[in-house]
Amino acid sequence: MSMGSPFRSFSSGPSSSGFVTPGVKWLLIGNTAIFVFTLLGRAFAGWHFQAFKLIPQDVFSGSLWQLVTYQFLHDVNGFQHILFNMVSLFFTGPMLESAWGTTRFLRYYLLSGIGAGILVCLASVPFGTTEQVTVGCSGSIFGLMIAYGLLFPNLLFFGAIPARYFVMIFGAISLLGAIAMDGTRVSYIAHLGGLLTGWLLIRTGTLQRLGGKPGKAWDPLASFRQQWKEWKLRRARRKFQVYMKQKSGRDPFDVQ
Repeated sequence: MSMGSPFRSFSSGPSSSGFVTPGVKWLLIGNTAIFVFTLLGRAFAGWHFQAFKLIPQDVFSGSLWQLVTYQFLHDVNGFQHILFNMVSLFFTGPMLESAWGTTRFLRYYLLSGIGAGILVCLASVPFGTTEQVTVGCSGSIFGLMIAYGLLFPNLLFFGAIPARYFVMIFGAISLLGAIAMDGTRVSYIAHLGGLLTGWLLIRTGTLQRLGGKPGKAWDPLASFRQQWKEWKLRRARRKFQVYMKQKSGRDPFDVQ
């Protein structure tokens, strides 16, 4: 595979209609909007959204939805957390979505985050962190990173580091962080969980069964516009039928 940089227009890569594909676009918008909402909610109403964060002891008690919802919450004490995740999504997501299709891409993204959350919960028992809170889509992002490194290993990050080495470096950092840094151990385990889940989804062939058509990126806005156009055409046809019936005294579309 020829060398190149991922920081370019993807129109020359796997079939993509633009730099940001639909699934990536909606993840960027959704995560950012939820971050702003939670930030304002805490500032003006004192809301903390604990029921939607990943808390292992709650998951063990049946709050399984947290394995999904925690992925869309980020630390509101600063912008570094969401900024890193959104920038990473912006640069790794479009090529993967273009190669897989939107359905497969989004399912892979969510499953990587769920797998990361499960590992966090399992690791919390021996580490004694069952009450520790985890938020963010870092597990999903690291799932995208391992996929990017496997599918496009020779593309250069920052014009210097091949993708496969970039993923190896971040994987090693996460492993060392999980072992050595007590205060932030769970977040590093989420990174490892995303890497492991993504690797398993790809290597076991599960990815191929997640649906979607390569190169077919679903755009919800385009779909809505098409449905709106078809509805207006049907309405115009009915109005024309009524007009012609009133003018001629019969329905011109009736076949005698």
